[in-house]
Amino acid sequence: MPADSISARPLSSERETARHPDASGLARWLTPSLADVIFCALLLWLILFTIYSDGTVGLLLDSNTGYHIRTGDYILSHRTVPRGDIFSFSRPGQPWFAWEWLSAILFSLCYSAGGFKALVVFSGAIAALANLILMRHMIWSGANALVTIGLLHMVAAASSIHYLARPHLFTFLLLAVSLWLIDADRRRPSGRIWLLVPIAVLWANLHGGFLALLASLAALAVGFALEGQYESARRYALLAVACTAATGANPYGFAVHAHAIPYLQQKWMIRLVQEFQSPQFGSPEGRYFELLLIAGLALSAQLIARKQYASALLILAWAHAALNSVRHIPIFGFVVAPMLVREATVLWNRWNPFPPPGSIRSILAGLAADHTPGLRRSSVWPAALVLSLALFSFGFAWPADFPHGRYPAGLALKHAQLISGSRIFTTDAWADYLTFHHYPRQKIFVDGRSDFFGQEIIEEYLQILKGQQGWDTLMRRYDFNAVLIPSQSALASLLRVTPGWILVDADDQAVLFRR
Repeated sequence: MPADSISARPLSSERETARHPDASGLARWLTPSLADVIFCALLLWLILFTIYSDGTVGLLLDSNTGYHIRTGDYILSHRTVPRGDIFSFSRPGQPWFAWEWLSAILFSLCYSAGGFKALVVFSGAIAALANLILMRHMIWSGANALVTIGLLHMVAAASSIHYLARPHLFTFLLLAVSLWLIDADRRRPSGRIWLLVPIAVLWANLHGGFLALLASLAALAVGFALEGQYESARRYALLAVACTAATGANPYGFAVHAHAIPYLQQKWMIRLVQEFQSPQFGSPEGRYFELLLIAGLALSAQLIARKQYASALLILAWAHAALNSVRHIPIFGFVVAPMLVREATVLWNRWNPFPPPGSIRSILAGLAADHTPGLRRSSVWPAALVLSLALFSFGFAWPADFPHGRYPAGLALKHAQLISGSRIFTTDAWADYLTFHHYPRQKIFVDGRSDFFGQEIIEEYLQILKGQQGWDTLMRRYDFNAVLIPSQSALASLLRVTPGWILVDADDQAVLFRR
């Protein structure tokens, strides 16, 4: 449905702009809009949760961010990307792809410029911008304000566990842009669709999620072929090939693809890494995903009945991916929302064609008509808010570290000399934290780079942590001389009674041993 097919009463500011075209440029950029309000609300929500939560939610929940900062530091200081491991003593110098190298540089620059505050503002702005683009796409598709805001809320809530200061935020942003370009091209083919090629180049250097673009283009090409639209199928197949070739423009070339695709298919990853596991529908974000999933499957059935196989295949492909791994839930949300919002608006218009004055339907219709234009434009105020947050504190207790309720800040900083100079065993998440604080002196056993360490070392790591049979043999093999682990872990209990290990310090969260 074309965007202008839904009648709407313009807001007073938009009427003034139409009445005075000479002043429209300045007025447009200085007059706040409802889109501005939603962007600012999302940004402040992400920031305030990060600042004032107890460490269970927020942009700094994952200390994997710390290793990205130190990777960026390395690249900036050495003027080259690493070709081998620089963080571990278990696989020193082994071939390693810092495939998110450009994100690492951006994170390093942010942290150098303004510490965690700058990192939080930057990451929050990227996440909010991705949602803003999705919302503008939905409005452009012909939806009204109430339907759009409702669906945006569902997508944001379902994706909320992934709002972390990590490189995948760039996938959300570039996916939102790419899907809008594709949608516009499907309505009216133009040369602008080839902007996906430089986007693919940028994406491949920011995050491995560029594979989502290639998979989506391939799904559309197959879907159009099934519909008998062979010209469109050829167009999107060529786009997929061109974007695939473009993603080789990174420091590691196509070695990134050769590494990433088999890695994503490893069954052991599903068993050991939480973000590769299926969603838990009992969680708050899982319930929102369930609603999106049901609606998306119903829509895909309707699309198949209409023989619109390209759109149906795109929805079903990402629904399948999201059911297999929670990391794909945001992608599914960004894919399904613009298609779902069009159908929801059609149903809205059928339910509410000529509502009687004063009725609830009439009030809702008036709200939708009044506020839809306000979602079609943005002004300078979101950028002004981002800049203001970066420059001023506003009395907020900005974080100076990762959440101390989640990471062993007390012992890690108190015993920094012992920890950083030891062959230490710790959890993978805490290893990222130690790398952030003590690199380059600190070397770790394993960290969050499960793709680098591989199945054998990860399973040995878990064997030691859980105190399973043979744990002590592995400790001797890797010559650990210090251990920093959760105080309630099985290994902590074993080390308390194992000869040759001395308890150095402990608190309610962590315990530190040395040989």
